[in-house]
Amino acid sequence: MLELADDVEPADRQSSFARTSLRWDNRRLYGLAAAVVYPVGLLSVRSTPLRAIAVLLLVEAVLIGLPWRVPRGRRSGASFWAESLCGTLASIGAVVVVLVDRPGWLRSAGGWEWYPVAVLFAAGLILLSGLNLRAVLGGELAFVLGPTRRSHSLARSYATLVGAVGEELLFRAPVALWLRSTPLAMLGAVGFVGRHYIPPGSNRRGALRGTLAELAAAAGLWGLTLASGSIYPAVLAHLLNNLPQLVVELQRENGISEAGA
Repeated sequence: MLELADDVEPADRQSSFARTSLRWDNRRLYGLAAAVVYPVGLLSVRSTPLRAIAVLLLVEAVLIGLPWRVPRGRRSGASFWAESLCGTLASIGAVVVVLVDRPGWLRSAGGWEWYPVAVLFAAGLILLSGLNLRAVLGGELAFVLGPTRRSHSLARSYATLVGAVGEELLFRAPVALWLRSTPLAMLGAVGFVGRHYIPPGSNRRGALRGTLAELAAAAGLWGLTLASGSIYPAVLAHLLNNLPQLVVELQRENGISEAGA
């Protein structure tokens, strides 16, 4: 959810929803279709936990597809947090499902050799994405994007961290550690990419190179989980891949007053 500067006064803040965001272009429609096929596939499996995960994914797709107002910078911190929480509903739900029904996934660390592989894979993803790490570390990217409120920065950081863990439990663990189903794994990869295109606004999505990096991430993280027998190498790779975004968020945050939010 990196966006342009949102340094505005409380009186200028806008509501959470807008009619213009009701429009669905082809990008969003394709994303929605891609995001739906995976949970539909899980629903076909006779397993209550997997069906619970499927329902969570479908509900989340509806929530993040609501007509949230864009650009988001003029919305209050509470509004921004509400959208971020909607976008992590399935991730939080997946953690609960795993704790109740598959706690073994959390106890299995896998072989140590898969952690260096995870680090190298994350580095490869960053290179593939074309992200300029010098611009990130030097603050140039944060300068271009502009300052942001602390509440917005915290919401983005929360979604980035929770998503890195939750998405492994949603899209990789069921098909790599439980079902070991290649067709469902492919649907999971497509669904993982598609869900990022459902929310209104570009969210810096749509470039061919970025889409290829997302597909590579989906396939590689599944392979890591399948080969290691653990979610943790993939979680590590996912977190490292998201780390530049966290750095940028910390640089952008300027503590703009939340009075009147």
